[in-house]
Amino acid sequence: MCGRLSQNLTWQQIYTLYTLPVSAPRLDPQPRFNGAPTQDFALCRLDESGMRSMSVLRWGLVPFWAKDVKIGARMINARAETVQEKPAFRSAFRSKRCLIPANGWFEWKRTGPTGGGKQPYFLALESGSALSFAALWEQWGRGGEHLETFTIITTEASPALSDIHDRQPAVVDPDDYTDWLDPGTPAETLQEIIGTPHEGPYEIRPVSDLVNRVANDTPDILKPLERQTLF
Repeated sequence: MCGRLSQNLTWQQIYTLYTLPVSAPRLDPQPRFNGAPTQDFALCRLDESGMRSMSVLRWGLVPFWAKDVKIGARMINARAETVQEKPAFRSAFRSKRCLIPANGWFEWKRTGPTGGGKQPYFLALESGSALSFAALWEQWGRGGEHLETFTIITTEASPALSDIHDRQPAVVDPDDYTDWLDPGTPAETLQEIIGTPHEGPYEIRPVSDLVNRVANDTPDILKPLERQTLF
């Protein structure tokens, strides 16, 4: 599962990450150090002319056939193993794929003799480079209301991360960006991109339980536990 992420990237970082065309409209997304579902995030997708562009969409996919937007709160992740089959995702998987740039994400590991406690961790590349999560987007409209939303695809955790959680976001390598975004890419190729967990190497950083509250959305969230001031 991926239910919390950090997206704090400058326009220059995003522009370089996706090799955006010079004509791409500049986008300076709101920094989210402790980003959560139902909030807005920047993503990369193809525009009507087939060029890469950046947009800001809400996290929690609302299928085009949904009666209302409430379903989105339950559609924050799509499993790589079944994404082609699930009614909520199969249409978007065919033609509305996108990439979520991120600094990293959070997971909680059960602790204590009975597993009742939970220690939060921030997971990111050791290099400090930005990640790109495989994602799907969808557009929904009813009664004059229009909304665009996305979901993050997850896969089995890599061996290095499996002790923290059994799932992780499907991380897309830069060499696969074109195939992932292209609506004409065969399903077999798409499954190869998202079916194997990204090996990292990753930094596994314990952080304080300040991250448990979405309202705590400052850089302090990302500090290693021993350097946090708890209050």
